[in-house]
Amino acid sequence: MEHCKNPWKDTCKSENIKLYIQVKGENLPICQQCWSKIADQEEEW
Repeated sequence: MEHCKNPWKDTCKSENIKLYIQVKGENLPICQQCWSKIADQEEEW
């Protein structure tokens, strides 16, 4: 099973994948907890 690959939090190993985001041409699985934090950021990516 795959785990979260949040590019801003390398230590996350959650397997509760919510969605995938594309960063630099790569699809990265993102867990529910990390997505909540990413969605609230004003970071442009």
